[in-house]
Formats: sequence, C-alpha cells, structure tokens
Amino acid sequence: MAKRNRYAGVLQPRLVGRGGPQTAVLTLYDIEDDRLRGRVANICLDYGLVRIQFSAFLGKLNRNHREELTLRLSKEVGTALARLRVIPLCQTDFETMWILDQYRLPEETPALAAKPALRVIPSD
Repeated sequence: MAKRNRYAGVLQPRLVGRGGPQTAVLTLYDIEDDRLRGRVANICLDYGLVRIQFSAFLGKLNRNHREELTLRLSKEVGTALARLRVIPLCQTDFETMWILDQYRLPEETPALAAKPALRVIPSD
C-alpha cells in the first residue's frame, strides 16, 4: 500500500532559515522625523546593508532576511508619515551597475578628492 501524505490539504512544512539565494536589495526611505529616520538607518545597517545615499541602502539579502527587514521597518515606522521601499534587484542588473563616486569625505585630502572615480562592480 502506498504511503499517504499526511500533509495533504494543509500547509506544507518548510525548512526554517533557508531563504534561497541572496539577492541584491535597494532600500529607500523618505521620513520627516529625525529620530525615526536614524532608527530606520540603524536597522538597515544591522542587516548588513551599505549606505549609498543619505536615505538609500544597498546590499545582498536572502528571502527570509528581506521579509524580516520589511516587517521590522514597517513595525518601526508604525503610523508615522513615511515612504519606504525595499526593492529586490536581479543579479544581472546588480553586476552591471555603474558607480560614479565624486565627493569628499571629511578625512580625505583635497588632492585625492578632486579625482572622480568610476568603477563597475564585478560579479562575485
């Protein structure tokens, strides 16, 4: 006699902690409240995202971490006025991204900061 699937008709069990492959994620926000904006930035940093603009973070997360990040940000913002976007990017777009960094950090000397740097991020 064939073994009967005891999970038929109910939710199928899934492996916990497996989120599939990592995907590039762009997180953008527009928040008026300074304190809330700082807390949202810290949450993005907690997930290993890198700040690319004042209100934009970029990094690679698996599906579970993307969902956790979205839920955590939504819980943090609550009913405050805010615009939040967590945008997954395909691997091809992420690999062919062009970056033009032309700014000066406070610790850089003016001679080094005058040269714009254009770099293409290679695939991992």
